[in-house]
Amino acid sequence: MVELKDKLDDFAVAPVASSVRGAAVDDVLSALVNLGYQRVAAEKAIEQAVAKEASLAGDFDGLFRGALKVIR
Repeated sequence: MVELKDKLDDFAVAPVASSVRGAAVDDVLSALVNLGYQRVAAEKAIEQAVAKEASLAGDFDGLFRGALKVIR
Protein backbone atom coordinates (compact mmCIF):
# COMPACT_ATOMS: atom_id res chain seq x y z
CA MET A 1 0.00 0.00 0.00
CA VAL A 2 2.78 2.43 0.81
CA GLU A 3 4.39 1.80 -2.58
CA LEU A 4 1.11 2.46 -4.40
CA LYS A 5 0.27 5.63 -2.48
CA ASP A 6 2.22 7.88 -4.89
CA LYS A 7 0.57 6.31 -7.90
CA LEU A 8 -2.94 6.76 -6.50
CA ASP A 9 -2.44 10.48 -5.97
CA ASP A 10 -2.74 10.97 -9.74
CA PHE A 11 -6.24 9.52 -9.67
CA ALA A 12 -7.37 11.78 -6.85
CA VAL A 13 -7.39 14.89 -9.04
CA ALA A 14 -10.91 16.12 -9.62
CA PRO A 15 -11.83 16.92 -13.23
CA VAL A 16 -11.66 20.58 -14.08
CA ALA A 17 -14.95 22.08 -15.19
CA SER A 18 -14.21 23.79 -18.46
CA SER A 19 -15.89 27.11 -19.09
CA VAL A 20 -15.65 26.52 -22.85
CA ARG A 21 -18.15 24.08 -24.38
CA GLY A 22 -19.33 23.08 -27.79
CA ALA A 23 -19.01 20.34 -30.36
CA ALA A 24 -15.70 21.66 -31.70
CA VAL A 25 -14.27 21.92 -28.18
CA ASP A 26 -15.30 18.36 -27.36
CA ASP A 27 -13.83 17.09 -30.63
CA VAL A 28 -10.53 18.90 -30.09
CA LEU A 29 -10.34 17.61 -26.52
CA SER A 30 -10.93 14.07 -27.74
CA ALA A 31 -8.31 14.46 -30.49
CA LEU A 32 -5.67 15.76 -28.07
CA VAL A 33 -6.36 12.98 -25.56
CA ASN A 34 -6.15 10.40 -28.35
CA LEU A 35 -2.78 11.86 -29.34
CA GLY A 36 -1.55 11.10 -25.83
CA TYR A 37 -1.90 14.43 -24.06
CA GLN A 38 -3.32 14.38 -20.55
CA ARG A 39 -6.94 15.49 -20.35
CA VAL A 40 -6.26 18.31 -17.89
CA ALA A 41 -3.42 19.69 -20.01
CA ALA A 42 -5.60 19.48 -23.13
CA GLU A 43 -8.47 21.31 -21.40
CA LYS A 44 -6.12 24.09 -20.26
CA ALA A 45 -4.64 24.41 -23.74
CA ILE A 46 -8.11 24.71 -25.26
CA GLU A 47 -9.14 27.34 -22.71
CA GLN A 48 -5.97 29.34 -23.34
CA ALA A 49 -6.41 29.13 -27.11
CA VAL A 50 -9.99 30.39 -26.84
CA ALA A 51 -8.88 33.13 -24.43
CA LYS A 52 -6.39 34.35 -27.05
CA GLU A 53 -8.99 34.26 -29.83
CA ALA A 54 -12.64 33.73 -28.91
CA SER A 55 -13.69 32.97 -32.49
CA LEU A 56 -11.84 29.64 -32.31
CA ALA A 57 -14.47 28.09 -30.01
CA GLY A 58 -16.62 26.95 -32.93
CA ASP A 59 -13.87 26.10 -35.42
CA PHE A 60 -12.30 22.64 -35.05
CA ASP A 61 -9.27 23.26 -37.28
CA GLY A 62 -8.39 26.63 -35.80
CA LEU A 63 -8.98 25.49 -32.25
CA PHE A 64 -6.95 22.33 -32.76
CA ARG A 65 -4.00 24.31 -34.16
CA GLY A 66 -4.29 26.91 -31.40
CA ALA A 67 -4.41 24.28 -28.66
CA LEU A 68 -1.39 22.49 -30.13
CA LYS A 69 0.58 25.75 -30.11
CA VAL A 70 -0.28 26.26 -26.45
CA ILE A 71 0.32 22.69 -25.31
CA ARG A 72 3.77 22.38 -26.93
